[in-house]
Amino acid sequence: MTGQKNIRTVELFAGVGGFRIGLEKINNSDKRYDVVWSNQWEPSTKTQHASDIYCARFGYANHANEDLSKVKVSEIPEHDLLVGGFPCQDYSVA
Repeated sequence: MTGQKNIRTVELFAGVGGFRIGLEKINNSDKRYDVVWSNQWEPSTKTQHASDIYCARFGYANHANEDLSKVKVSEIPEHDLLVGGFPCQDYSVA
């Protein structure tokens, strides 16, 4: 493979960014996972701890802290890979 392939990634139900951290760990000279948009929302709480931690680590750019069912498809950028976090029943109210 010649050059680096950027794989545009969308991370849904991002939590604190577990998928993103894993993808960044496997970036190499052939491919790079670039998270172009992420979403994290806790429906039953006023505070959004997981989203706050995500933004503290990765920044607020291209991150949505809102109910995914209310996000317009047109707001989600084109992407090559879609990943979604697993439910955390011990901690999540979702």
